[in-house]
Amino acid sequence: MDVIQVYKFIEWFGKDTYETAKQQFFAGLEEDFPSRTGFLENHVLYLPYIGEQPDLRQSQTVIIQDTNGPDPFSNRERPPRWLKDKGHTLLANGEETCIAKSSGNLVYDIFRIEKTPQGTFSLFLNYTHYSLDIGIPSRNNHKIADIKPGEPVRYRLNGKSDFTMTGRKERAFLERDYLFEYAGQANSIVFLELNKIERTKTRAGKPYKLVDERKILY
Repeated sequence: MDVIQVYKFIEWFGKDTYETAKQQFFAGLEEDFPSRTGFLENHVLYLPYIGEQPDLRQSQTVIIQDTNGPDPFSNRERPPRWLKDKGHTLLANGEETCIAKSSGNLVYDIFRIEKTPQGTFSLFLNYTHYSLDIGIPSRNNHKIADIKPGEPVRYRLNGKSDFTMTGRKERAFLERDYLFEYAGQANSIVFLELNKIERTKTRAGKPYKLVDERKILY
């Protein structure tokens, strides 16, 4: 199966704090952080064991997702669990940390990902279905880039929402920053206890292709 590592960072800002707070947001993206979401090493995919071991033998594509914020496994008010819905999704505190699909073509977040005949992956923006999540200005559905071995893709997008019609008078601004990295192919899967799977991850210093589709927002 193919394994894609995604670093996903999303933050909402108020109108008064947008210009200054977003600079701190971007600065924090380069810091190392501890992760327990899983990793690929020597063609072995290591995933967190939470008392369930889903059957992933039919999976063709696995996305390991790390997001900004606290470790999702640290809050046990919402126990981690695997959900099966046209594949398997590991939810930790309501957050997706691993997504396994039986196809090379899949919908992920605000994107479509399609496997090419050459074995790489094409990344598309799916604005039509996620316009409310992305905000304005509007965008067209389009291809962003190809995700290739050794060539991570960083994608940046922003938008704004104005909820004055529902009683909210302050405009909100959203910054999205993703790094897609093709980790490689896994021949086997090993589930490790949470106290054994932690490793430090970083996206700093990695050469990547940058696709910046952010707009000037007022």
